[in-house]
Amino acid sequence: MKEKKKKGGSAGAFFLVIALALVLAGLAGFFYASQKNKPKDLADVGKNEAVDLLEESKRAHHALDEVLMQRAETWQLQDSNRKEFTEKIPATGAEIHYTRREVDVGVPTTTDLKGASDWVARQIRTSQTLHVLNEGKAKYEGREAYRLDLGISVKNGEAGEKTFVTDSVFFFHNGNLTKKDKDIPKTTAQSTVPPAGKKHFGKLAVVIDDCGYDNASLRKLLATGLPFSYAVIPYKDGSQEALRLIRNAGRTAMLHMPMEPIDRGQMSEPGRTILVSQSDAQVRGLLTAALDSLPGVSGMNNHQGSRATGDVETMRVVMKVLKERGLFFVDSRTSPQSVGMATARKYGVPTGMNTLFLDNQASAPAIYAMIREAMDRADREGSVIAICHARPATAAAWTTYLDEIKATGIQLVPVTSILQ
Repeated sequence: MKEKKKKGGSAGAFFLVIALALVLAGLAGFFYASQKNKPKDLADVGKNEAVDLLEESKRAHHALDEVLMQRAETWQLQDSNRKEFTEKIPATGAEIHYTRREVDVGVPTTTDLKGASDWVARQIRTSQTLHVLNEGKAKYEGREAYRLDLGISVKNGEAGEKTFVTDSVFFFHNGNLTKKDKDIPKTTAQSTVPPAGKKHFGKLAVVIDDCGYDNASLRKLLATGLPFSYAVIPYKDGSQEALRLIRNAGRTAMLHMPMEPIDRGQMSEPGRTILVSQSDAQVRGLLTAALDSLPGVSGMNNHQGSRATGDVETMRVVMKVLKERGLFFVDSRTSPQSVGMATARKYGVPTGMNTLFLDNQASAPAIYAMIREAMDRADREGSVIAICHARPATAAAWTTYLDEIKATGIQLVPVTSILQ
């Protein structure tokens, strides 16, 4: 049995926003004879041969994005200057191909720049994919900043390892961000909408979170006729109406269960949130009551939960309840340390994992750009799950670009159709 645990401390008070424009390029092509049989050691590469590290670069970018997503409600981020690089190995003339980008992170004026960099570096040091290479003071558009260089490493004979910088992160102060900025503000930057005309063929399941707060936006999303799955936050004034609207439309309804975040100061539903310090009986009681409050839901995903989903004992109790009720679990993936999916599989609970938040930036063009990114991922991986929210800008994006989205050929499906 799980005993009471010590309560975790706050991870810090950063109140910013994230504007994340991921463009994970599929750049493989003409020089990739070495793609299928990549050398384990650069010293083994023949003279003037080419080595493709584009996939390794992509995984490195994704590993950093997952860390930064833990600050999705508190940091402003811009992905920029993504380019393909070619670097020659002097001894052999071999060409190494990889991608490199800059990530610009705005923090409030009360935040220590090095402290923000150190937090990211600590998370990265637990990764098997990405490494901390360099850090130090820098300039960002003429302002004081702090730079963190991250990258990948490859064995290089007797020299040890050769490193390649894939991400340069610049932390700077953004005076527009305050402790009151709990939602995503509008940005002055113009968002780029991907060009129309590209055809897609993958399967994309979209989960709409936070239903029950803003049912006007929910109605607009339901009116698109797209087979979204809808996660309802329990105990809100609009929760029961949201559930009724979703079920009347014939769509999949889920419980959006509040769970403990790393920074407890950011916890949005105190008193009704699953905490890692709770006993088995308390966790079971909270989850059972929330499920009972929304009769007929087919599964659940976590609301917040960056701490709770990383706790094996907490997730064990959650999965036992879901298994007993024949429900599925979607890991919202608010932390790269989540054990939600692995625990679900262990207990035989149908499961899947969010790969991308679509509406961290509150403008319809920016959200549409992220929808197109999700389509690209679905093409590459066959099927993916993405999450957005029942908010005005999100509803506007799906409504405004509805015809363009349908014309792409993407297969929008209920989340239940791609669970494992």
